Amino acid sequence: MATVEEVLEFLPRTDCGQCGMTCAEFAALLVSRDLSPEDCPVLHEPEYAGFIEALHEILGPAEAAITAGMLIDQDKCNGCGICVAVCEYHLGNCDEARLGRGPRPQDKVVFHVVNGTAVVVHQELCTRLVQAAEKCNKCADHCPTGAITLV
Repeated sequence: MATVEEVLEFLPRTDCGQCGMTCAEFAALLVSRDLSPEDCPVLHEPEYAGFIEALHEILGPAEAAITAGMLIDQDKCNGCGICVAVCEYHLGNCDEARLGRGPRPQDKVVFHVVNGTAVVVHQELCTRLVQAAEKCNKCADHCPTGAITLV
């Protein structure tokens, strides 16, 4: 499954707002299959020829999204960062999170808060998806707005 960072490589990264959001937010919605690459107006410009096809290739077939472990409703998320703070992966693998701080941009983590909204960056790191692991629900359980849905 493609990550937000991989998808961002094939987006304009200008945060122009023509689609109504930032490129990172758009990438997260592509990964969750709430949008398709064709929904980005800028990708239809000649200098981005081939990017839509490349995004379809890295995103894979739509059926892959059904097995996703979590979804964040961007309309409900207020960007509080509680999901970042309580994530089991972050607490076990990110020194900054263990100290009660947010992860640094270079840290490989499950969640980041981007422009005031939580974005799943590396869903494959979520302890919920590890076979035979105890199923963690901390992000969804502690989300004050109910924006996180675990599947």
